[in-house]
Amino acid sequence: MRKILIVFLLALPGFCAGLNFKSLQSDFAQTVNSQNQSISYSGKFYARNDNVALWIYESPTPKKIYFDKQRVVIVEDELEQAIISRLDETPNLTQILTHAMQIQPTLYKAIYDGVEYFITVKNDLPTMIDYKDRLDNKIKITLKNQVANKQISEEILTPVIPQGYDIINQ
Repeated sequence: MRKILIVFLLALPGFCAGLNFKSLQSDFAQTVNSQNQSISYSGKFYARNDNVALWIYESPTPKKIYFDKQRVVIVEDELEQAIISRLDETPNLTQILTHAMQIQPTLYKAIYDGVEYFITVKNDLPTMIDYKDRLDNKIKITLKNQVANKQISEEILTPVIPQGYDIINQ
């Protein structure tokens, strides 16, 4: 499940670069369907085309996920912990989605490592990303209230780990 999340989170900043966005912020709803289970998430994200992002999950469990080019930092307030992971083994989807091909007036397609990503746009803004991962999970990300090319400060995108939290390095 964690790899699904990492792929998902890295996909959107790459998508922004591919459609010439300097930055993109949006509310999101994510649904992951696997065999007989479905999990839904919602929140807000901030992403820049330099592959730096913050995803704020509001439900079902609040958490903040910070990305930069080399690591991901997951801050889970309910557990009073932060998980820091290197991104060495995660593909750079920025390059993949930069070269997404338009296949219909409102639909783009990107392929990487056998996974097809379908990106729906409306009024030149992404509204949905659909893909099926290697574990056969179907992931659908719906975007609303999108704002493109608005300055996103470093302060927002810099991980904040409260004092006293357990820090887990992976």
